[in-house]
Amino acid sequence: MNGQNKYLKAFYITLILCIILILSIGFTRPQPISSVVSKEKFWTDKVHSKKKYDVIVTGDSRVYRGVAPASLSEELGGLEVLNFGFSSAGYNATMYHAINDKMSSGLSQKMVILGITPYSLTKKAQENSHYSQEKLRDQKDVFLRRYINPLLHFFDPIKPTDILYNTDSIPGYHEKFQKDGWVASYKTPSDPSAALEPYVKNFHNNLVKEKVLFELGDQVKKWTDQGVVVFAFRVPSSREMEKLENEISGFDTKQVIQVIENSGGMWLKLDNIYDYNSYDGSHLDEISAISFSKYLGSFIRGELKRNKE
Repeated sequence: MNGQNKYLKAFYITLILCIILILSIGFTRPQPISSVVSKEKFWTDKVHSKKKYDVIVTGDSRVYRGVAPASLSEELGGLEVLNFGFSSAGYNATMYHAINDKMSSGLSQKMVILGITPYSLTKKAQENSHYSQEKLRDQKDVFLRRYINPLLHFFDPIKPTDILYNTDSIPGYHEKFQKDGWVASYKTPSDPSAALEPYVKNFHNNLVKEKVLFELGDQVKKWTDQGVVVFAFRVPSSREMEKLENEISGFDTKQVIQVIENSGGMWLKLDNIYDYNSYDGSHLDEISAISFSKYLGSFIRGELKRNKE
């Protein structure tokens, strides 16, 4: 019996030491440049959280990487802002319903800010596969991603070679997932031309559809009739990307502006849109996203003030 107690004691000591070792390594090792655990919780929270917001900023990946709600909120008097962007997102009834579901029913000013890209008005974008994937996720998986997996973040995988670098210089995509729906992003090393060739393929047999644009106009009118202020803007990328999209996507800036404004929305004619840095030619890096968001918020604040006068 004494022998069994001896081995049992040794087992417990070993178990405790293993737990201490695992926790020590987990809390002291370099953080992953793009946490799998944080990413899964981020997207699941964005879709399944019941929290409501005064301001919804919507669009595709240029929006979720390029608009920082905290910076926007500072310029808008502290209104609750959600970045409701998704990869390759398109404007259609699926997204309009989701936006309405996220909007507060309180007495504060309600706003929808549409981040327009040529791709968001194409046929393929209407699939909204990223949003739908999260919306249809099994409820057990939703619970695990939101509440259980984050407790085990020290098991988040990292590359062994990452310990050789300072965090900022680790090669690859760096992503920090914010609770307000923004992904603060940059790439090491950056390549401002990386996205150009893929976007040529994105628009092959997949041009902007007038039907999608006109349906967006119908939705803008519904919002404005309900007292929701609607702003729209073309999301900054790079000079080269904008030139490419203007040439091959079928995007007609004048027509888009006309549809938005005729429906009661306000098109934001932003200045100096090429002053921001894109790490791949399509998406703004973290610093530029913050700077742009402050400018966007300031611009919107000015438009609201002018409309009251």
